[in-house]
Amino acid sequence: MPLQKIAFVIEDFAPDTPSQQLLDRFLIGYARDGEFRKIPDLQVAAWLAPAAENASFVADSATNLAIRERDLKLIQPPNLAVAVTDADAIVVVPAVERISVSEESLKNVLERTPVGSACFVHGCLAPTLAGARRVQSIAVERKLSLATGTSVASTFRLPDVDASEGAPLTEALIVVQGPRPMAELSAIEGLSPIVARRGGGESGIRSVRRLNGRDVWRAGDSDDWSWALLNAAISRSNTTQGDALKDARTQDLVRLGLVKKLAREPRGWIIEHRDGLRSTILVLDGAIADFNFAVRSRDGTITSAQLYRPPAPNRAEFDRLAAVLEDFFATRKSPWPIERSFLVSQFIENVAA
Repeated sequence: MPLQKIAFVIEDFAPDTPSQQLLDRFLIGYARDGEFRKIPDLQVAAWLAPAAENASFVADSATNLAIRERDLKLIQPPNLAVAVTDADAIVVVPAVERISVSEESLKNVLERTPVGSACFVHGCLAPTLAGARRVQSIAVERKLSLATGTSVASTFRLPDVDASEGAPLTEALIVVQGPRPMAELSAIEGLSPIVARRGGGESGIRSVRRLNGRDVWRAGDSDDWSWALLNAAISRSNTTQGDALKDARTQDLVRLGLVKKLAREPRGWIIEHRDGLRSTILVLDGAIADFNFAVRSRDGTITSAQLYRPPAPNRAEFDRLAAVLEDFFATRKSPWPIERSFLVSQFIENVAA
């Protein structure tokens, strides 16, 4: 069905925040399928939720929205109820430093969203599995199509590879950087679409093991996670650190043992899935500066790629997410099963514990 009105419920609006990247693509347009795509006759409304405590930050967000209201016909309703009235689609985006809006805030949005609408929540549906299930129950009760995720789940891959449908995967690994829990959210978002293609699909999490400092390397040396997969993942990086920054030399960071020297306060997570798959998340600040994954099939075949995140200010991976959302809003069919959102929430609950 044609998309006529989309309402954004956002907690900030500064340059290069997810709220700015997504809202501007529906307000102004975005690159899709070899052309610049702008949805015709689309009304875009934005309501700035009172979440931030920094007064100057709130003022800057309000100023940026006012500019778009003046120059680009953005609609700024006086309250949430007016914002979502007659909206075909709702996009909820937490402040840039948060992985989710509060459960109470999200329930407030869903209870006011028109019955039958589509709703996308950027980030994590809820920071606990129980909370995610409660939110989903509200969506089911109101016949809402609900999806959640980040741009990492749909970004470009270098090379453009994927696990084959029904692949018998036995092990997966992703290496990322950043503060906890944002890095962990990006990691599980990036890895989930790949491992969900394995035979039987996602079965859920049996256990999560936390690793810190030297325990990360001890676990690798004990084959609790695979150095070979880390080597395959890092081979896709174009931001290796260390001597490469001094004189551009190439180095085998894993086999030379440089990863252990470069990584600052490493941390990791070993996820045991119910079907036996083992997924490892390594947060290695200082070793590389991009996101890379590798997966192994039962026959020993390793597939690896970089999850490419184009640089600011354009952040073109949000073009990919905007395309996914446009299709979702038109069809009311979630781009991925809600079970993936539950898995993310269950993992984040362990990270925050």
